[in-house]
Amino acid sequence: MIYQNVLEAVGGTPLIRLNRMADPDGAEILVKYEGLNVGGSIKTRTALNMIEEAEKAGRIAPGKNIIVEPTSGNQGIGLALIGAVKGYETVIIMPDSVSAERRKLAAHYGAQVVLIHDAGNIGECIEECQRTAVRMAEQDPRVYVPQQFENPANPAVHRRQTAMEILEQAARPIDGFCSGVGTGGTITGIGEVLKEKNPQIEIWAVEPENAAILAGGNVGTHLQMGIGDGLIPGILNQGIYSEICIISDEEAIRTARELARLEGLMCGISSGTNVAAAKRLAKKLGKGKTVVTILPDTAERYFSTPLFEE
Repeated sequence: MIYQNVLEAVGGTPLIRLNRMADPDGAEILVKYEGLNVGGSIKTRTALNMIEEAEKAGRIAPGKNIIVEPTSGNQGIGLALIGAVKGYETVIIMPDSVSAERRKLAAHYGAQVVLIHDAGNIGECIEECQRTAVRMAEQDPRVYVPQQFENPANPAVHRRQTAMEILEQAARPIDGFCSGVGTGGTITGIGEVLKEKNPQIEIWAVEPENAAILAGGNVGTHLQMGIGDGLIPGILNQGIYSEICIISDEEAIRTARELARLEGLMCGISSGTNVAAAKRLAKKLGKGKTVVTILPDTAERYFSTPLFEE
């Protein structure tokens, strides 16, 4: 098959069993490896769907509109990639606390990157990123802000695509699912489909220790980029999960390193977050059960972070 462009290759990532990291007395853990997705992360799926839905609605068209989005990284990279393929000018507004690789990747796809200072509260910084995007839209009618935290096209692609891939690949009952909460799209979209398939499934929301807003904790800054943005997203289905699991930066980084060294899975810090939670869930559910989680992105966008500092 010859693809007409790289966007036709989005999705279809593998579901992989953890072996050396698995507890023989715990549930089997399967990971959806989104680092192998086009653009290196799960966010290419949502970025593409948000843009294509806006195009179908007649809201935007290549060459006529500018895509502007506030993001902690991967969504911005995905939108920059899509802008490059489709011919949109793209502006990505990011906290300056995200990795240098995230900024450079978005810029490498041709996007303009605007940095907002993170003074130690990621929630306040993301809110300022959002206000900046809204001001740009007010000043220029060509600007389209997808609003990933509010856009129903975000979880929709996970219902239609990611969750269905998981069900087909697993080909067995799924007893547990956990996911870090960033925009809320992943846990909402996948979680709703898995719960419809198995109403008894246990679903956990996962948060960074220093931004556990769902658990009522204080919001500071942290290293688990892409989740824990210090706000409760409008698209998050807060009824889909039964427990909130809190993971420290140290545990997330340690687990991400183990994924590379024990399983050969080169993934980012939030992947470590998800697997650390999945191991707890697997222990709770016990042998004979199956737990699924997501590895949201690839490790290559973390060289400048503590993930690679030892």
